[in-house]
Formats: sequence, C-alpha cells, structure tokens
Amino acid sequence: MSEFIPQPLIQLYIIDFVEGRLEKEGDEQFRWVLITRNGEKVYKIRINGTIVAKYFSEGDKEKKSYANFTLDDGSDTIRVKAWEEQAEILRGFEIGEEVEVMGRPRQSDDEMYLLPDEILKIDDLNKSLYLRAKKIKRYAKKNYELPTEEQIVKAHDMAQMESVWSIIMETEEGVELEDIISKTKLDKAIVESVIQELIKKGDIYEPTSLKFRKI
Repeated sequence: MSEFIPQPLIQLYIIDFVEGRLEKEGDEQFRWVLITRNGEKVYKIRINGTIVAKYFSEGDKEKKSYANFTLDDGSDTIRVKAWEEQAEILRGFEIGEEVEVMGRPRQSDDEMYLLPDEILKIDDLNKSLYLRAKKIKRYAKKNYELPTEEQIVKAHDMAQMESVWSIIMETEEGVELEDIISKTKLDKAIVESVIQELIKKGDIYEPTSLKFRKI
C-alpha cells in the first residue's frame, strides 16, 4: 500500500494550475498531484483572488448540496467546488469579495478545479498586497515564469464576461442593467460592453429596455 508524506501548502498563480496537468500518484491508493507549467509538483495549493461568479444548489434525499465559485487572481480563473457541509461554507461568500483558498487539485471529466480545505476572506488591503508580494518573491527565487500583462488582461476580460453572465443566468425573468452593475461591482461601461458581446453571441437578449434575459 502506498504511503504518502504530508506536503506543505504551495502558493500559486491560477494560470499555473490551468496550464498544468493532473496526475494520479500511488498504487492501491492514490492522490492527485498537479504538475505546473514550471514543472513543480504540488499536492496542496494556496491561491488568493476575487470571486467573480458563484452557484449554489440545495441538496435533498437524492443528491448532495453543491456549491462553486469562480476565482480570478489576474492571471486566469478557476472554479472552487464543494459538496455538503463544505458547500454551505462557499455559500457564505459573495461576488466581489477577495478570498484566500487552501485546498487540493482535482479533476472531473475535462475540468480541473480546486477542492477547498479552508477559505479565508481578505478584508485588509495590506494582507492582499503582502500575499501578492510573497508570491512574486517565491517565483523570482525559483526563477519561475510569471504571468504576462497580456495573460492578465485576457483573464480579466473572461472573468468579467462570466461575472455578468452568471447574474443573468440566475433568473428566468431577466435582470435590469443597474442590478447587474450593483451585483458584479463592475464599471457601467464594462458591463455594457460585456452585454453587447453576449447579445452578439446569441446568449442573451433585451426583452424590454435595459433589461436582459438568457436565450
């Protein structure tokens, strides 16, 4: 039987998770290990970022309660997923909040995601800056590749799109523009731009003036 040595939490950019690969390590028992784009083997991950989308489903006799939120750290986005008691913890966090997630890499079908062990809300700007500085220092010390400005811009665009889309998806009746702006905490110009892009793609439409609904 395989014996696993406890591993420390490793601070990562989300892009290193997304562009990495997951492998199973062990024989009769196994655990997931993430091989990052820098070639680092990671078993436990520490990521901080902003929640840009969330979902919760109540459980019943036939299925477990389930929750997820999408986390954006400026390099890319990833989903944090949880079931049952842990799902209730995710439920308590809101879009726009910055959090620190400690968890383990997992994969279901073709999607890699983070299974949380602990989630902390970051209210202090100094702590947020400290975590970012610490991450940059770690990457520099190991001579790892840092996210490029182009990757950061692309990640923010995708995160904004998903944030607006998730709000519209919440209801069958449609959502007013001002409500979308309020819930996403994005600038009005950005929300309007994302909405126009979603309309062009055929994902949503405008049943009445300044109200938007999924197709």
